[in-house]
Amino acid sequence: MPSLTVRNIPKRDYATLRADAKRNRRSINAEVLAMFAGRADMARRRASAGKAMKELDKLRKEISRNYPNQPDSVDLIREDRDSR
Repeated sequence: MPSLTVRNIPKRDYATLRADAKRNRRSINAEVLAMFAGRADMARRRASAGKAMKELDKLRKEISRNYPNQPDSVDLIREDRDSR
């Protein structure tokens, strides 16, 4: 398994890391690994969300091609509000 050495960590950042590790009942090493795992998970979710947005945009375009001249939802909401 790869290892990593980090040097010249600012005291303030190290103190924050140490406090986080203590609060989470982890060693500093385990806290750093948890941070890496969280960051990697976020990157995977962001990539997945980007892919989903592209698919949704494609679907939106297909729907607008198949059903042209649909009223704008903003106009429908205003009309509904004004009718009350």
